[in-house]
Amino acid sequence: MLNETEIFVEGETKLGQYQVAIVRYTASGWVPTVPPLNAIVTNYRLILHPQTRRPYPPASIPNTYITKVSDVELGQRPAVKIGLKTGHRIYLYTTWSEGENLTETMMTMLTSPIGNTYKLHPAQRDLNRLIRFISKL
Repeated sequence: MLNETEIFVEGETKLGQYQVAIVRYTASGWVPTVPPLNAIVTNYRLILHPQTRRPYPPASIPNTYITKVSDVELGQRPAVKIGLKTGHRIYLYTTWSEGENLTETMMTMLTSPIGNTYKLHPAQRDLNRLIRFISKL
C-alpha cells in the first residue's frame, strides 16, 4: 500500500484505516468481492486501494460526492452503505479497523468544516475508475 505522504495533499489528515470488501447482491445472496481493499478515511475523502501484488493507483471519493453513510445488515452481517451523488450505492463489509467503526469515521469526515472546502480534480475520473473496477469484480 502507498504511504500517506505519497497520497495525502496539504492539510489532509487520516481519521481511520480499514480493510474492507465491496459487497454485491447475487442470486445466492450478498457476496463480498475479491480482492479486499485498504480504505483510508481522511478529513477530505475516502481512499480505496486494492490489496493485490500488482500496483494500482488508489481511487478516491471526495466527501462532496458522498450523500449518505449508514449502517445496514446484509446477509446477517453488519455492513456500511455509502450513497453517492451519481446515484450509485457502495456496500462494504469491514474486516479490520484501526479506530472507531467506519460509519462513525465517515460521518466525522462529512461534518469536517475543513473537508467541506476540499475540491479534488478530476474527481469524476477517479469515481468512474472505481465504478469500472467494481463492475469487473
